[in-house]
Amino acid sequence: MPGLVGFTDKHHKYNIDMLHKMRILLKHFDNYVDEELYSDKNIYVSRTHLGVINLGNQPYVLDNRYLSWMEGEFYNQQELKAKYNAISITDNELLVNIYHSTRSFEYLKDIDGYYTALLYDKKEKKINLITDRYGFKPLYWGVVNGDLVWSSELKGFLGHADFKSIIDRGAVEEFFDIGYLLENRTWFESIELVPPASILTFDIKKSKHRVKRYWFWGEIKPIKGSIDEGEIVEELGKLFKQSVRRRVNKNERVGISLSGGLDSRAILAAVPDNYKPLYTYTFGRKGCDDVTIARMVSKIKGAVYHSFDINSINWLKSRVKNIWITDGNLNLLHMHAFESSISMKKYFDINLNGFAGDLVLGGSYLRSNHLDNKINSKIVKNITNCEGEYIKFKKWYLVDKSDPYFINNRVRRFTNSGTILIAQLIEQRKPFFANELIEFVYRIPDKLRYKSSIYKKMLLNEFPEYYYSVPWQKTGCPISYSKWLVEVVKFKRRVVNKFKNEFQRFGFNFNDLNNYIDYPNWIRQEPAKSFFKRILLDEKAIYPEYVDRHKVRGYVKSHMEDKINCHNELCLALTFELWLQQIFEGKYRD
Repeated sequence: MPGLVGFTDKHHKYNIDMLHKMRILLKHFDNYVDEELYSDKNIYVSRTHLGVINLGNQPYVLDNRYLSWMEGEFYNQQELKAKYNAISITDNELLVNIYHSTRSFEYLKDIDGYYTALLYDKKEKKINLITDRYGFKPLYWGVVNGDLVWSSELKGFLGHADFKSIIDRGAVEEFFDIGYLLENRTWFESIELVPPASILTFDIKKSKHRVKRYWFWGEIKPIKGSIDEGEIVEELGKLFKQSVRRRVNKNERVGISLSGGLDSRAILAAVPDNYKPLYTYTFGRKGCDDVTIARMVSKIKGAVYHSFDINSINWLKSRVKNIWITDGNLNLLHMHAFESSISMKKYFDINLNGFAGDLVLGGSYLRSNHLDNKINSKIVKNITNCEGEYIKFKKWYLVDKSDPYFINNRVRRFTNSGTILIAQLIEQRKPFFANELIEFVYRIPDKLRYKSSIYKKMLLNEFPEYYYSVPWQKTGCPISYSKWLVEVVKFKRRVVNKFKNEFQRFGFNFNDLNNYIDYPNWIRQEPAKSFFKRILLDEKAIYPEYVDRHKVRGYVKSHMEDKINCHNELCLALTFELWLQQIFEGKYRD
């Protein structure tokens, strides 16, 4: 996503042109705002951004010693100013002013924000790269010939004259086994993500670095004593509505991407009723459940609703460039929302995203046999179905909850890639990751979150008009229905689908309105069919250097002949091949 880029220059061998070249690689649209190309001969830093939030020239300079750059924003500025007696106009200034007054980074754990930052001590010649608690705003780093190099997008390193792009074969194995990369790993050897809740300090004179965590999941302690579910429901509702309110401000153009699920609908319901106009949108096949439900809840709110059709003709083309935008981290199979975001950009600048609400409040990664358990290999393999031994559990996970592992991996490295893609056009805010809400949720027993139990009660209590009679796409019925009634509806669905499948054998076609896409069949149709074959069957393809060519060709043959659905494997292979061509041959970047 747009953001920070730069490098140190201990031996004064580089110049401002190289910084400019790196920044251009992060600039995907002409309307981005470019900050000053800063250099004092020891470091080179710049930023490119959407020009929507946290405005003000960067760097911010204090006492001609501290310089800071920041990408993102804080949501509890007033509390921070009051606690630390700080005065500032921008979040970037606030970050530096509190550090200057406390001479410590302890205050970072108090920030409720979605950001990355760079704090440079000109006197000590030290750089601090800082991430927020959950690390959803990426910042990549590596040491090249003794100098620190950093970029908000992995591709930024390609602009550094001495960087060598060597593919990490372990990353390839993870991508094809799990579908995404784990922890802080990247496609390039020696390049990593700065971990969540961390300060990476680099001493320019000594060419040494250290990484320090300023917050751990283990700091969240379980509630002791008896549990009153009614009180839990009320507190959840209060904290959730507070989080949404903090992310909706006057004089901003805010919208919401909806689905047929529970999470984005909850955000819509929690937006203050006096915020007008409020825009909503959904993408998917015409008449699918997601579109129908999103239209219903938008009408309740009085929001201006838009829907965007995804079909066999328009689904693939823009995803080729999106591989470049997302640094090859996201399987093109899951790049659903970009086209609709281009259209919605004219209506709003900031999207309230229901990102991972099903995990946080709904407990979607919980299983009955590992409630309130520390993460272990058995739990991970049970959830992800991975085959490889990639799992390393560090102090970060020393808490009697399994969710932090999946938040740091599945959510941060996979789900988050979708929001990174949309953030190229529209700023993203994620209400389910407010610090106070997270801390409260992970204090309560897992059994309350299991199968969305306490979540459903909160939603019905706080927003009954949005949930009592409006169905949930997952089950086809409202969450107010009893368990036996839900089972009746599910049984009816199974029967209907079985009859449809039988009739399809005789040439009858039916639209599957439960699903918003039909990728298996779309890949068998033009224009996708020819494109997949041309790229993956090409004798000059690059992927066979890392992946078995015969296996991929087998997927192509089996899928195109309608023997078995291999759409996920084909899209992983196509994503990887296009990313390799974008890196090494400069193709398919536009």
